[in-house]
Amino acid sequence: MSAKKGLTKEEEILLRDFSRNVSTKSAVLFYANAFIVSALPIWLFWRIHLMDPLYSSLYFVTMTVVSTYLISFANQNTQYILKDKIAVQREEAVTKEMNRKLSDDKKMSKKEKEERYNINI
Repeated sequence: MSAKKGLTKEEEILLRDFSRNVSTKSAVLFYANAFIVSALPIWLFWRIHLMDPLYSSLYFVTMTVVSTYLISFANQNTQYILKDKIAVQREEAVTKEMNRKLSDDKKMSKKEKEERYNINI
């Protein structure tokens, strides 16, 4: 925990945004979407295959809960990968913008440009 003492508020926000942990709101959203996707086969078996939901309820509930958890877990892992890809794309755009800003100023030396570029990142 001593390493976190020296971090600024902006750095803490960046670390939180790009960690594998998801917020409670995101977790609830993942589980809700996963439940909807997992519960659709119950309707298919009930209406199309004419299975009685009362007799097969144990199987339906068990498989719905298991598949909801697995789908939510997969979504959380996918979110981390997508965050990483977005960060890489944003990094390129920020680098281009900083290079454009620094190339406009002809009076600065190369060393000053590098220092300013490192401070802004």
